[in-house]
Amino acid sequence: MDSFFVDEKRKRKRLRRAIAVPIGIVLAVALFSQVSPLPVSLLLKIAFSNGNAVEPDDYEAIRERVTTVKNLTYPSKFESNTADIYIPKNGEGPFPVVLWVHGGAYVGGDKKDVEIYATALASQGIAVVCMNYVLAPSAKYPTPVIQTGEAYTWLCGVAAQNSLDMTRLVLAGDSAGAQIAAQFAAVQSNADYANEMGMERIVPPETIKAALLYCGPFDSEKINAVENKVMAYFLERAAWAYFGERNWQHFAKQASVAGYVTKLFPPAFITDGNKASFEDHARDFAGVLEKTGVPVETYFIDPAVEATHHEYQFVMNTPAGREAFRRTLDFLEEYVK
Repeated sequence: MDSFFVDEKRKRKRLRRAIAVPIGIVLAVALFSQVSPLPVSLLLKIAFSNGNAVEPDDYEAIRERVTTVKNLTYPSKFESNTADIYIPKNGEGPFPVVLWVHGGAYVGGDKKDVEIYATALASQGIAVVCMNYVLAPSAKYPTPVIQTGEAYTWLCGVAAQNSLDMTRLVLAGDSAGAQIAAQFAAVQSNADYANEMGMERIVPPETIKAALLYCGPFDSEKINAVENKVMAYFLERAAWAYFGERNWQHFAKQASVAGYVTKLFPPAFITDGNKASFEDHARDFAGVLEKTGVPVETYFIDPAVEATHHEYQFVMNTPAGREAFRRTLDFLEEYVK
């Protein structure tokens, strides 16, 4: 009997330890996150480490129509300055160019997350360039916007050898990358905004034929207004990491692209999911573009028809994913090809 009670005591002790360790980790992360954005940034980076893309049904045939060159280096003042180029095998170049900025809440993600989508686009006769950039908190706002310009300058220098037509440029991005791409487009199309940002306008606005913007947080002033409290908590910490200050809200107006749109902003295709994403940002931004006289095409899915989450467009074997891709191609056909 005595040995039975001793064993039971030991079991309970081990159980308490097993429970205490993860609770202690959670409490430590929660406490540390009150004084630094680093813990949440690391958690988000892990969450985004594998992406969520799903291949379309005929992906093997699609991939056969594309030449891929990976991990090229573009000159930059910053690190993580690499890019992948996807070039159509069929057709005669030079090809229109999609310059794609990946998502990941500014603290995670990688160009490889766009590989399936970029390959599918390139199979349709458009070159796609997916760029990396320094993630927060290692680099602060607006470093990714600056690096987008550096990648563009590099592409102009290697355009001939890669069959790229830089006079038919599309700026694209998903999630945080959509905000970065839209901000870069606004800088290039608005001289006053370029001055405010302290940046040069290096891209002739007439060469930016279109923008593809998926699931982007276009209004930084709305980040704290997200109804889902857990999502709001993580977004607030990601913004802290990106803007570099605990009280980052004074950056929000400048980073909210809608306030800087002019008629020179490129025609835009805008879409978002209907669950745990930024559909209200997308709808509002599209409305501003329309009022400004910028051509805009949107695709929003009724949740009663299909539930679509953040970055749904990369899940290319679903009805909404297939339709978003089809509409993307139709948009590019109209404004770029």
